[in-house]
This record gives sequence, structure tokens and C-alpha cells, in this order.
Amino acid sequence: MSKYSKSPFLKNQSNYVRVGIDYYKVLEKEDRYGIKRTELKKWSKDEIKLDYGNQFLYDIDKYDDFILAPDNKKYSAKHGTYYNLYAQFTHKPKQGDWTWTKVLIQHIFQEQYELGLKYLQCLYLFPRQALPVLVLVSKERQTGKSTFIDWLMTIFGANMVIINPADLSREFNGSYSRSNIIAIEETLIEKSHIVEKVKALSTQKTINANLKNINDFQIPFFAKIIMASNNERKFMKIDSEEIRFFVRKIATPTVTNHNILTDMITEIPAFLYELESMPKLDFSKSRMLFTGEELENDSLSSVKNESHSWLYKELIGIFEDYFNNQFVGETLKCTPKEIKDNFFPNNSNASASYIKDVLIDEFKLTRSDKIISYKCLNNDVFKTGTPYSISRSDIITQEIEENELKTVYKLPIFKNSVSELYGNNEPVTEILSF
Repeated sequence: MSKYSKSPFLKNQSNYVRVGIDYYKVLEKEDRYGIKRTELKKWSKDEIKLDYGNQFLYDIDKYDDFILAPDNKKYSAKHGTYYNLYAQFTHKPKQGDWTWTKVLIQHIFQEQYELGLKYLQCLYLFPRQALPVLVLVSKERQTGKSTFIDWLMTIFGANMVIINPADLSREFNGSYSRSNIIAIEETLIEKSHIVEKVKALSTQKTINANLKNINDFQIPFFAKIIMASNNERKFMKIDSEEIRFFVRKIATPTVTNHNILTDMITEIPAFLYELESMPKLDFSKSRMLFTGEELENDSLSSVKNESHSWLYKELIGIFEDYFNNQFVGETLKCTPKEIKDNFFPNNSNASASYIKDVLIDEFKLTRSDKIISYKCLNNDVFKTGTPYSISRSDIITQEIEENELKTVYKLPIFKNSVSELYGNNEPVTEILSF
């Protein structure tokens, strides 16, 4: 402790930090959820001296640089010689009732309820762990998407932020670079560079933080991304091989509680206690906790199908018609140029080169590795070359209704007492307004 520690202004010294050679004032601003969010504002050394005198500077905490060290159980603003940008977790677990919390989680995750609990357990207990991008979709309004995000905001406070897609294109990333959870609402991402940025952020290890009035600095990046959209199939393009997305189609609510968010906030300590009591998570299966098979569902498949190019969709229809009406074999062999000449002779947008890309990238086909003799699209003509093979079984598939899920999770009817809430699994008739 310095000789100036008994300064009458000592109580104000915690409001200032020096990082490197720069001084900052630590400001607290309350958001719409009543959450105090910490903001660092660059402050002039001369102004500090003017307000409090030279002696005041000696007891201001000093750090070498910024760092992000997420921990919801053992928090410290000081991480070695670095200033921790992660905010302190304010809730304490306590055994109790979490009835309404369970109602909303069941409503959001339905048949994947257990995965949903594991996802939330990981958010709380392992804030450094990478997780798939959680996407909540529904063309209907008031389904609970925003309620779920608002509830997470009240749990994780200043370590979570809600942004819009345009924020990902802006010069300054201070709105999300220091956040552990990034929620993107009303999402419809059509620009390819933003699509790629979302994918990159979901697995990124570090980020160059670009905050206003603060010199750029690099910190570890642990953000989990949650997206909400009214566009069920076109919120963004997702490749067929993509395993970084956990898509949930949210149905119309089925029980009534206009104050569910308030009730859930009071249940936060009990829910955290439940998360701590759950079996330990197994991180050995995937770098993002869940395998691709676990995340697969009709909603994700629908988005992947919609993400295909126009040419892929056109070729699916052409090949299906060809197998059904003109070709009797099991495997159709042809080259991109033959497809071009037979089906798109006057379409300049469907070049042989583009057709080749679609066959490789979207149909996942490989060309014959040697020259063979084969019947071209016209069954009576033999040709030699290195064609692509298109299987009947890959084209003629059973049609699945794109707008319906295979499994509908039935929420219980709300009865006269909370204790009865989970005792009935009959079909529901009431509507819940979130």
C-alpha cells in the first residue's frame, strides 16, 4: 500500500483503472432489464489530477493489458496482471421450485428437451466451452423466442448482448467482442460475408476488440451465438454438411401465463441449483458438446434443403422426372456438358462449369477416375468419357412435409395448482402468451 492510501478520495479510486499507459473510468449503466453493465471510458490523467490531486493516482489499480476470463463460479476482476473484461455473475444457486422455467424450456426444445438442458448447463458452468449456434425459428408471433432470450439476459447479465445482423458489418465490434453470449434477433442474413462471419464467430478462439476511444487489443473469444427469426427456412444458408447449428422450430404456446418472465426470474436460483445437480457433461464426443446426429431434426433439414442453389433444385426435378419417365436403370451417367446441352441449351446462367460445381459441391458426386463406355442421357447412344454417376435411390426419395415436424411435444394443461402442472400429458387446448 502506498503512502497515499489514506487519501480522502480513496473510495473513488475503484472507479478508475490504468491499463498499460492509459487511464479509464469504470462506468455502470443500467439497461432495460435492470442489469448493470460496465463500460470503460478513456479518462484524461490530467482531469483525474485536477479532480483529486496527484496523490490520487498512486492507488489506482494498474494492469498490463485487457483479457477475457469467463467464470460464473469464481470471479476475479484481476487475472494475473491483466484486467478481466468478463463481468461478475450475480446469481446464487438455491434449491427450490422452477416450474415455469421448465414449462418454457420444454416449449422451446420439445423432443430435444434433454439436449436443451445440457446446452443451458454448459452456458452456466462452462462459459469457455464452444457450443453450436442455437437458432429459434417460427413464422408465428408471440411463440416465446424473445421471452427465452430476455430470460437468458437476466441470468447472464452484462456478459450477454442482443445485436442485429448489421452490427456484424460495422467497424467497431465493442457491442459483442467482450460478450460470452451474443443474441441476434429478427434474423434474415442474405449477405454471404455475414453468413461466414456468424459461422466463424461460433468457433473463433481470439478476437481483435475494436472499441470506441480504446486502442485495439486482442483477447480470447468464447462467445456462444443465439439467433431468433420469423423466417423458418431462409434465415441464412446452411450447407448440408454443416454441424454448427442447433435449429428449433417453436410451436404456438399451449398454456397461459402472461407474467411468465417475471416468474422465471424469481426461479433463477432454483434453476441454477438444478443445473449444478445434473450429471456431468461429456465433452469427448464433439468439440461443440453435441454430435451432428444429436442436433439433426426436421427444422435443420428444412433449412439445409432451402439453402441449396436454384440449379440444384432444378436438377433434382429434372433427374426425378428422368428416372420416373425415361430411364429404366438404377444409375444415370452423364457429364456436365451433356446436362447443359440436353436441359439448359439456351440458359446462359446454367453453364457447364456451374453444373459441374453443383454436382461436386451439392450433390457430392465424384467423376469416374478412368475413361469408360456408357449410355448417355439418350439411352440409345454410347459414349466414352469420365462421367458422373447419379443414383436413382439418391433422387427418388420419400417426400417429407417441410412445414411439419415429425414429433410434437405435448405440454401439460395448466390446472388449478402448480403441483398438478406436470401430472397430465393429454393434448392441450389452452394458449400461452409469452
